[in-house]
Amino acid sequence: MVLSQNFLAPEDVKIKKLLDLPAGLMRDLLPKSPVYSKNIFVLFDYDNKIVRLIVKSIKYKNNASLRKRVAGYLYEEIMEMASEISLFEGSGPLLVPMPMSKMEKKNRGFNQCEELVKEIKKMAGDNLAVSYNILKKVRETQRQTTLSRTERALNVANSMVAVPLKIGTATFRTIIVLDDVYTTGASLLEARRALLATGAQRVIGFFIAH
Repeated sequence: MVLSQNFLAPEDVKIKKLLDLPAGLMRDLLPKSPVYSKNIFVLFDYDNKIVRLIVKSIKYKNNASLRKRVAGYLYEEIMEMASEISLFEGSGPLLVPMPMSKMEKKNRGFNQCEELVKEIKKMAGDNLAVSYNILKKVRETQRQTTLSRTERALNVANSMVAVPLKIGTATFRTIIVLDDVYTTGASLLEARRALLATGAQRVIGFFIAH
């Protein structure tokens, strides 16, 4: 496989090799995630080393070129789902990023999920509604990577709030929450709780990897 070649090369070289591939070929070569349900969509399998490298580069290094490439893949899937939602519900969904607390965002310097949503919005234009402040994280939490499944759920419990789901005169029944990695689903469950409490009828999670 092209993507497995020279994996011991420096990280920036590996990323360049990825981006040198046509977007469609790169997506076809990356292993698809086995996770799929009515309200959860995941692009790639996190067990793959190259997928982990992609997530790391977007999440911690804010790699703009790679972010734009992956945002393109997410855009395709989100717009297909948005069309179905509009057809059956009479109105489209609202796309929101998984929020960070103020301290988390200050420490990292950016919210990678917000950056992905911005890229998707550039591609979608007026065909997709987005919001960066309807869903907020109001409590500091520990890093989920160090915790067990049960601890993850307790860690994020009641850490998010949502405000009325309106932009101008539009009210949204379906919310798409964009995050980078789906592990136990604790963060999505907390986001769903907050959004349903404010009037959402359906919350869908979109992820780069699981």
